[in-house]
Amino acid sequence: MSSETEDDFNSYMKTVVMNGCTALAVSIGSHMGLFDIMAAMDEPMTSQQIADAAGLKERYVREWLGAMVTGTIVNTDPNSEKFVIPKHRQKELVSTRKNQAGLARGLTSLYRLQDDVMDCFRKEGPSGIPHSKYEYHYRWLASFKKNDYDDTKMRALIGQVSGLEKVLGAGIHVCDVGCNTGYHVGMLAKLFPSSQFVGVDISESAIAEAQKNNQSVNTTFETQDAYNLSSDWSDKFFYVYVSKVIHDLAYSEKALVEIYRILKPGGFLSLVEVNVHSKPNENLSIPNAQSHYVFSLCHCVPSALNYPGGNALGSCWGREAATSMLKDIGFDCVEVFEIPNQPEEIHISAQKPQGI
Repeated sequence: MSSETEDDFNSYMKTVVMNGCTALAVSIGSHMGLFDIMAAMDEPMTSQQIADAAGLKERYVREWLGAMVTGTIVNTDPNSEKFVIPKHRQKELVSTRKNQAGLARGLTSLYRLQDDVMDCFRKEGPSGIPHSKYEYHYRWLASFKKNDYDDTKMRALIGQVSGLEKVLGAGIHVCDVGCNTGYHVGMLAKLFPSSQFVGVDISESAIAEAQKNNQSVNTTFETQDAYNLSSDWSDKFFYVYVSKVIHDLAYSEKALVEIYRILKPGGFLSLVEVNVHSKPNENLSIPNAQSHYVFSLCHCVPSALNYPGGNALGSCWGREAATSMLKDIGFDCVEVFEIPNQPEEIHISAQKPQGI
């Protein structure tokens, strides 16, 4: 039995709410470029100097600095009234990295949809929320995911699949399903120039951006529905890569069946998913698990349930449910790997049996 008292829980809830306030202010600072301005400063500066450098109004910057000082994000010298971000904190705040400030921006991108989400809770309310309402969130997601991997991390993931790096070097056909703006396709194409890479996504704007950003001769991008990939692609690809897409889909199993179809016999699927288990009580010790449930509540579930019969797996469907679905579809050699330096994600590798 828990020894927690009423006072203990009261104190905990105060911390929860205060951290939420700080997260909102962090998001504002990240959006407005204030952390980048301060990180580039050679010495502490006044609120007026920071505002001038950012091209913003001093009074708003001063109030934001108050929130950052009391939230122990920014330090201040009370005598000079100047402000500074210590060097060891800057990595988690500047916009050029995937970090906690970027995650705060994602959370606040969903604040706009709180009323829509609450409407979905009600029995008389809508089943879900259309993708069109997530445009702002998707812009954040595209910029945030660009910093997911570098060459070293991608090679480490590829190396977890026996023999894959060798055949990629020799030349194979690869498909990224749900490629967004093509950042992973572009990275893989540079690492393995002898292979041919195709990125597909349902979003026409994402594909247009992918085509603009990736000019390599071994990359192509197409607007396609994951549930109905090209009919002439059966047994075409030796490798299919899917990063944090399946749990968002209304008909996840249908998409995986299509992926199974386009894989060559003996070919491999890499499924990158959130590093959680399928039961909430098994995620109590997993860092940031609650954030995955919140993002799923506000985006993954309502966007999937907006479609008739959507199964709405949610981002926390977990490794157990994911591996079980892959096996039921017919995949062999289903393995789960931790991704180096990516503790919040797992790599689920599966193979289409030979002779299919």
